[in-house]
Amino acid sequence: MQFFDNGNKKVLSNEILAFLKEEEKDDVAIEKSVRQMLTDVCDNGFAAVQDYTKKFDNFELTSDNFRVSREEIDELAAKISPELSASLEIAVERVKAFHECQKEQGFETVDALGNKMGQKVVALDSVAVYVPGGRALYPSTFYMTVIPALIAGVKRIVVLTPPRTFKESPEIARLIQLLGITEVYRGAGCALVLAAAHGLPELPKVDKIVGPGNAYIAKAKQICYGKIDIDMIAGPSDITVIADTDKKTDVAMVASDLLSQAEHDPMARAVLIATNKDFIDDVKTEVYRQANELTDTKENALISLDKRAMAILTDDRMTAVELSNLLAPEHLELFSDEPESLLEKVKFAGSVFVGKSTPESVGDYLGGPNHVLPTSGTARFFSPLGVYDFTKRFSYLQFTPSSLEHYRDDITRIARSEHLEAHARAVETRFNK
Repeated sequence: MQFFDNGNKKVLSNEILAFLKEEEKDDVAIEKSVRQMLTDVCDNGFAAVQDYTKKFDNFELTSDNFRVSREEIDELAAKISPELSASLEIAVERVKAFHECQKEQGFETVDALGNKMGQKVVALDSVAVYVPGGRALYPSTFYMTVIPALIAGVKRIVVLTPPRTFKESPEIARLIQLLGITEVYRGAGCALVLAAAHGLPELPKVDKIVGPGNAYIAKAKQICYGKIDIDMIAGPSDITVIADTDKKTDVAMVASDLLSQAEHDPMARAVLIATNKDFIDDVKTEVYRQANELTDTKENALISLDKRAMAILTDDRMTAVELSNLLAPEHLELFSDEPESLLEKVKFAGSVFVGKSTPESVGDYLGGPNHVLPTSGTARFFSPLGVYDFTKRFSYLQFTPSSLEHYRDDITRIARSEHLEAHARAVETRFNK
C-alpha cells in the first residue's frame, strides 16, 4: 500500500496522479479477437456459438439445451439452503423498494397560444442481462440488474450466462424463479453477447445488454454499442474510505472495508484518506494481517494491496472530501462520527456509505441502492444502474392552426437562413389557397 502525504492541498499531487494513472492497456488483441468472433457469429449463427462454447467452456451446446428449461432451473433451485433463499428474498424486497422510487413520469404543458408540448417515458421492449461465470459467480449482481428492468416495465428480459452457472449456482436458479424470468440462455459469454446484440433465429435480438464481465465481455458490449444500448464499460472495482478518526478500535473496521474491494480482483483499488498518520500506519499493518487470513481471495487481495492500494494523509476532513471528489470513486465510505457534514460536500461518487455502521458490503447485497456502479473515476459523469436505464423518452408537440400562422414568418426565415427551402415551404403550403 503506497503512502502519500498530501497535506492541505486541494488538488492531487503529481506523485498521486502518477500512481493513479492506469497502465496503458494494449487491448488491440482483445478487440481483434472479439471482432473475429462477431464476424463468425453473424456469418454462422448458432453454429458459431456452439463452437465457442465448446472451446471456452468445454460444453456441448445443442439446440435443445441452449435455452435452459424450467425443469432444470427448478431442479437446481431446490438445492439452495432455506436460510440463503430467505436472505435473497429479503434482499430482493429491499432493492425493489428503493428502485420503485426511481420511476419517472412524463409531463404535458400548454403555452399561452394553446399549443400542447410534452414528454412520455416508455419502457424498453427487450433487455439482456449478462450473468458472469468466470472468476466468480455473483447472485447479487443478478438481482441488481434484473430488478430495475422489471420495475421499469420491460416486457422481455433475457438472461445470458455461461454453462457453469447451471452446475454451480442454485442461487441464480432460485432468483430466476423469484423474479419470474422465463427466457434464459447458456453459452460462451462473449458469443452470447454478440448473438443477442445482432439476433439469431434461436435468440432474437434485444435492445440493450447490461451486466458485468471480463475484458472480452466489456469489449463485445463496446463494439455493439450503437447497434444496441449498453449500461457502461466497467473496469476494476474501487473503494475510497475517508476516516477522520484516530481511535484504535476503528482500525480493524477500516482495514476490513478496504479489503472488501481488494479481494475482488488483483486490479481492484483500495484508497484510504485519513487525517492521522499513526492511524494510517495501524491500518496498513492490519489490512495485510487480515488479507493473509483470507482463503479463496487472499492472492487477489495481496496483489491489489501491493500494486494498487494507497493511503493519503491530509490535514482536515473537508479537504479529504475534495480529494475524493477528484478521485470520483465507485464506492465511497464516510467513516466518521459526523458523516452528514461530509456527505453535503460529496459531488462525485458511484454510491456513498454514510457512517461507521454502513460498510460497503451492506450496499453490495441488501441496502437498497444498486451496486452496479461507474468505475475508474467515471462517477464524474456516469450514474449507478437504475430504473431510468431501462426506459426511453420521446417528446410530442401539437400546434394549433392559429399558432402556426403566428410563427409562420419566424420558422420560414430561420429555415431559409439554413438554405432549407423545403422546410420553409412545409409551413407555407398550409396557408396556400
